[in-house]
Amino acid sequence: MSMIAPHSGRSLSGIRVIDVSRVLAGPLCGQMLADMGADVIKVEAPTGDENRQWAPIADDGESCNFMSVNRGKRGITLNLKDPEGRQVLYALLEQADVLLYSFLPGTAATLGIDPAMLRERFPRLVICGISAFGAQGELADRPGYDALFQAFSGIMSFTGERNGGPVRSGVSFVDMTTGILAYSGVLTALMGREQTQQGTLVHASLLETAVFLLGYHGVGWLSTGALPRREGSGLWSLVPYQVFACQDGEVLTGALNDSTWRRLCRCVGRPDLENDPDLATNAGRLARRDEVIDEFKRIFASGTVAEWMARLEAGGVPIAPLHTIAQALTHPQSLANDMVVEVDSGNGAPLKLLGTGFKVGAGPHHSPRRPPRLGEHADEILRDIAGLSAERIQALRARGVV
Repeated sequence: MSMIAPHSGRSLSGIRVIDVSRVLAGPLCGQMLADMGADVIKVEAPTGDENRQWAPIADDGESCNFMSVNRGKRGITLNLKDPEGRQVLYALLEQADVLLYSFLPGTAATLGIDPAMLRERFPRLVICGISAFGAQGELADRPGYDALFQAFSGIMSFTGERNGGPVRSGVSFVDMTTGILAYSGVLTALMGREQTQQGTLVHASLLETAVFLLGYHGVGWLSTGALPRREGSGLWSLVPYQVFACQDGEVLTGALNDSTWRRLCRCVGRPDLENDPDLATNAGRLARRDEVIDEFKRIFASGTVAEWMARLEAGGVPIAPLHTIAQALTHPQSLANDMVVEVDSGNGAPLKLLGTGFKVGAGPHHSPRRPPRLGEHADEILRDIAGLSAERIQALRARGVV
């Protein structure tokens, strides 16, 4: 199998992915591959992916967590603890380009997912393993979830209010970014296979993602020894740059550099601040941080969100209203960029899901297939891909393998 023209919105048509991963990171990677045209087979244990049970639960009984990362896939259940279940998996891998899995090394081996063995048996297969603590080191066999790595990586140590405790981010950004990085790794491996005709191993982990996301904070400590501090909605290294309360809501704005500081002072009608030599540089403003912040709190409390948005946007100062999710997902700009999409729910009503975070060519930019119900496509997958007869499928069902 090979990829088609790179300018098509379905540029992964012809690529088949077997997704035995669970929860968020691996399934998100699989969803992104499906959105770009890959045939993604979601393989679950007979009891289902654990995130089918996670709240919130939609009116039709489906988990919103599961639906958020499984669009575009066909679904089958396989008991990989049963030798016959593993043989069915191998039959699927014979016709596949990519395997996604997220089991601990010991569990993976028990379930027949030994990367070394699979590479020998399926030399063109790209095998992507997603773990908690990475493939190497004494913690490689330890499980983990998103919030654990917000803590372990140090990210949580500088997230929260100045005089408060550490705060977990409201979104599972470590999990989700791990899925995005896994997607990048899979595409890189597929491109390499075009040249070598050989698959390879790809690995991503929550630990590596979280440390990678430290970005300039991590480089700052490596270079200067400076540890970032909690500053609520603000940033420890810039003043002012945070959320300010207005008469009818809140906005996030501030000065990312000294020229923006001067424009900000003009927009709010404060030439005295602009002309204060002690505040002309960010270093000077940091030295008088509390004074500057208190002054801008008073300034923004004197007007409405709309008034400040108009004045600062006209003056070239970055500003954004503090939206709820409802406001963000109904905003014309989000809708104009296809960040809310509809697929057929199967019951006659459209199912609204989030769009993909990048676009390729003219589209389409997402798969029209809704997330699969547990084991929904087992017969067609076993028949058309694994090549099993109706009698064999029936026997596997009777044994509880599918």
